[in-house]
Amino acid sequence: MTAPSHAGRYRIEQIIGVGGFASVHLAHDDELRSPVAVKILADNWARKADVRERFLQEARLLRRADSHLLVQVFDIGELDDGRPYFVMTYADRGTLAERLASRPLPVEEALGLMRDICQGVAVLHSIGVVHRDLKPSNVLFCSRPEGGERVMVADLGIARSTDHLSGLTLPAGSPGYQAPEQLYFDGAPDARADVHGLGALAYHMVTGKVPGKPEHRVPPSALNPEVPEVVDVAVMRAIEPGREARWPDAAAFAAALTSSNVPEAAPPPAPHDDARVPPPEEPDEDGTSPSEPRRRPGLRTVIVAGGGVVVVAAAAATAMALTSSPPVDRPPGTGTTTPPPPTNVWTAAYLRADSDIPDEYRELIVQAGTYCELPGLSPALIAAMLKAESGYDPGLSDKANDEYGIARWTPEVLWHWQPGGLQRPKPSPPFSPELSIVSIGRFMCRLGPQVTKLPGDPALKLAALYRSGVNPLKEAKGVPPQWRDYTAKVARYMRDYQPA
Repeated sequence: MTAPSHAGRYRIEQIIGVGGFASVHLAHDDELRSPVAVKILADNWARKADVRERFLQEARLLRRADSHLLVQVFDIGELDDGRPYFVMTYADRGTLAERLASRPLPVEEALGLMRDICQGVAVLHSIGVVHRDLKPSNVLFCSRPEGGERVMVADLGIARSTDHLSGLTLPAGSPGYQAPEQLYFDGAPDARADVHGLGALAYHMVTGKVPGKPEHRVPPSALNPEVPEVVDVAVMRAIEPGREARWPDAAAFAAALTSSNVPEAAPPPAPHDDARVPPPEEPDEDGTSPSEPRRRPGLRTVIVAGGGVVVVAAAAATAMALTSSPPVDRPPGTGTTTPPPPTNVWTAAYLRADSDIPDEYRELIVQAGTYCELPGLSPALIAAMLKAESGYDPGLSDKANDEYGIARWTPEVLWHWQPGGLQRPKPSPPFSPELSIVSIGRFMCRLGPQVTKLPGDPALKLAALYRSGVNPLKEAKGVPPQWRDYTAKVARYMRDYQPA
């Protein structure tokens, strides 16, 4: 159907957007002599009572909120053909999606925008509304009469009042931004679902990329070194898969982003999160180069070169509990939980079942080897390194080199790479395999991107990185000569551990 020439007293000038349910038009209010945006429900949906009601509910929610940080609704009506429409603020300066199309935003600019976006979402939360679809195309910009611009959160088409969220809720949201619980029927998303969307927005703004799957995520600073520690920690907590670990609402997330101190660590996920979403660990930027020398110089030294200057990586504080295997999601419509597959079946996809890898360490090795998506990182590499380091001896104690446990960590270095980093007490030997193995994954995912462009086998570069640090690999343009016997040993073990 062609666009109407008028919607009530508003003269339609051109179409500016089309969605699955409605179209948005630039119009002119001849009485008040100002441009407006008119949203019109599509003809094929106008006769469906439930869709029509949801369309009108969006207008009611925006009118009820009545905030300059949200798109404001001025009028509502019905076309001659029966289609409903509502009139709202015209965003003459486009969308956030358009601004992110070519590059990430400067960190300070992004934080300023996030402050306003969070405030707008906080208004919704204050009246018991969950947006459920926060993404760059739903963040608009409008000129101010006095100059400059203001940010507006738009599109409450799938927003829900919290008093309606206790019943059946359908999967909703946009990939990359939606919280995991929004993937499920009856996921009952609350304000914390919007916190996930806000965290994904912040991540996208400062890195130019949408957060990947939880198991593949790295902190924003891994993609943009200009991102400060406080933002790293705040954002990574916002996009936690388990909603119990996220900030409670938009206002809390905004406060964390703009705090002068590193935010508090995320609480450990509840044993049975009501969203039924597995809470995998996330890599944090919590590594540093301790000031005191090692007993073995260069062992796992955490110094990163950038811009021709050696930069000591800041120690972050995102604390995450080491948890056992999360419960498997309950299939819709059932009242029981499906048991997880046997451990040996699950890990056999990553590690050869008939190898000498001890069964009690296989799950931990898979967790570390799939901590993020990084060239060369795999469970077979982690297993091979543990074999080369200690022969899987959890009680190893090399006091002469101050190295302990199955992965030969020194207490000073493990302090930075343990879950929670420096926010948690400095570990003292003996080190448990649970702590030692998972910390390798965190180390690799934070520093591994620094050596991916160097020549050589990706896996063996990571093994050498664990032994020597970033700078020695860069100086040697690959694996340093003194660690080639070690990496050759790791390569042999990897061949034995890779599944057929």
